[in-house]
Amino acid sequence: MNYKIVIPSYNRVSQIQAKTLNLLLKHNIPQTIIYIFVHTDSYNEYKNIIGTKYQNINIIESKNNIKDSRNYINNYFNNNDKIVEIDDDIENLINLNLDKPLENLNEFIEESFNMCGNGLWGVSAINNKFFSSMKDKFGLQSIVATFCGYTIDKEIKLTLDVMEDYERAIKYFLKEKTIFKRSWVGIKTKYWTNKGGIQTCFNFEERKIIQNNCSDVLATSYPHLLYQRTRKNGLKDIRFKKNINI
Repeated sequence: MNYKIVIPSYNRVSQIQAKTLNLLLKHNIPQTIIYIFVHTDSYNEYKNIIGTKYQNINIIESKNNIKDSRNYINNYFNNNDKIVEIDDDIENLINLNLDKPLENLNEFIEESFNMCGNGLWGVSAINNKFFSSMKDKFGLQSIVATFCGYTIDKEIKLTLDVMEDYERAIKYFLKEKTIFKRSWVGIKTKYWTNKGGIQTCFNFEERKIIQNNCSDVLATSYPHLLYQRTRKNGLKDIRFKKNINI
C-alpha cells in the first residue's frame, strides 16, 4: 500500500467510528496509513476518544474550514504522495454493476491509481445506477471530495469555501494531469443531513449563499470549461462542457 488515507473531520467523533473507520478497518486497511485531520475545536475530543481506541491512527490538528483543511493536507504530505481523501460519514462503497458493496477496497484503490497516474480520480457521488454512466471515464468532470484519490501537487492551492472539489478538478486538468472517474462505483452516505461537519457551521440558506457565490466565481473564471444550472431550491450547480481542450 503506497498511499495514505486522509479523513477531514469536525464534530463527528461517533459517526466517524461507526461509518468511515468501520468501513476502512473492515477492509483491513492498516491504521498506520489512516490520517484524521481534525478541526481545532474537536481535536482534543478526537485525540482522547479515537486516539485511545485506535492507537495507530494518526490524528492531526488541522484548520477551521474545509478549504484551509484541504490546503493544509496538501502541504502536510510530500509532493507526489498518493492520497485517498474520504469524508467522515461514509457508510459504504457500492459496486453498481453487482448492486452490492465493493469487495476489495485496497485492490480498487491501487488499480485506480495505476490507471490514473499522477492525476485525480473519483467515483459516482451517489449509489443509484440510473444516474450514472456506469463506465470508467477520462477527461474533465466532477470528482466529489467525498471519496477520491489524487497525487499531491504542491503548486495547486484551493481558494473556494465550498465547491472546492470542482476547483481542484479544474486545476489538475489545466496542469494536464489525468482526471479519471469510476462511475460504476457509488458512495453510500447522506449528504447535508448527517449531524456535525459543515452542517454545524451553516444552515441551508447560509450554505446556499456561499455555494452560489462560489459557483459564480467558477463560472466567471472558467467560462470555456463549464456552465451553471440553478435547481428549484435556488442552489446553483456547475456542469462541465463536453469535448474540452485546455
